[in-house]
Amino acid sequence: MEICFLKSRALDTLKNGLPQIYDKYFTQRDNSWLADVCGENPFVKFRDVPDFELAPLERGFEPKVDFDNCKILYKKLNFLTPRQAADERFWAGLCHGVFYDYVRRRWSYDTPTNLSDNAKIITGIKNRFFFNGDARQCLLTNTLSKYWWTRYIFSSDDLNILGAENFYTKIFSIVSRSFIGNKSLRNGFVKFLRHFKEQGITLDIKNHIRPAMSQLNKRGGAIVLDCLTEEEIAAIMIEHVEKIFAQREQSATSNKKFFIPINPIDTRTVELNSRITVVSLRDDSRHIYKTDNRLKKKFSDVFNELIGKKIYSVVTLRDGKYKITDIT
Repeated sequence: MEICFLKSRALDTLKNGLPQIYDKYFTQRDNSWLADVCGENPFVKFRDVPDFELAPLERGFEPKVDFDNCKILYKKLNFLTPRQAADERFWAGLCHGVFYDYVRRRWSYDTPTNLSDNAKIITGIKNRFFFNGDARQCLLTNTLSKYWWTRYIFSSDDLNILGAENFYTKIFSIVSRSFIGNKSLRNGFVKFLRHFKEQGITLDIKNHIRPAMSQLNKRGGAIVLDCLTEEEIAAIMIEHVEKIFAQREQSATSNKKFFIPINPIDTRTVELNSRITVVSLRDDSRHIYKTDNRLKKKFSDVFNELIGKKIYSVVTLRDGKYKITDIT
């Protein structure tokens, strides 16, 4: 596979000419039109690499496509220096070159669309095929650049902690923050996520992650965050989210209208290798545990809290109170 830079002249011609040529990104299935618009071969060879493919799009555009591509693209292009990976000509070359069709399909440019909103469409093309915006933001809006830089910043294991759900939203919210360039702060953030993930607790951007990041920034007004350890960074964010959970649990408990009829003759008790269904008294969410040796070894506090309890008992697990609704 030959990967190329987009020549500077070609890059300027295409970006400046978007008001007249933007429709070609939707109507032209291959990139042969570029030479006509630019008046020359718009590419200059960078190097040859073994052929590879990005995550298949046939399964839809779910977040796992972006999640998988971070690992695929970085593994294949890990020879890039940060300076090369910050060059618009390189990523514009890939987006208009070997991955032109992929980028089009990633954004559904290959399907009929209304092209009347010129300004919005042109901005989209600038973001996805070129660099657009400030120096940090543009690395995360270009379709392919964001994959490489996300994996460059986070290890493969870190990405697994971040998870595929709402992946791009999380990445953009996190990496676009200036503090993420500090290794201790970044690793502390991952420890914060790991803390809750290991407890089976899913955090969302709006209600948990952004408030925790805002709290960390507030602390930065009183202390120098760069001087904190990874553990201290994680502790600040964990404490804030646990307070959020506690406040919601207190509010939910005071207004709860949740009742499960008790069968007085039901004497089921949690034993070793029982399968237990619990329902949160906070939000009615359901969780299933099996009191096997794996749970005992990895989450001994959860195992000890459940073992010996009877059907319909209220138990306190890591993120609040639950009622046992089934034991099998």
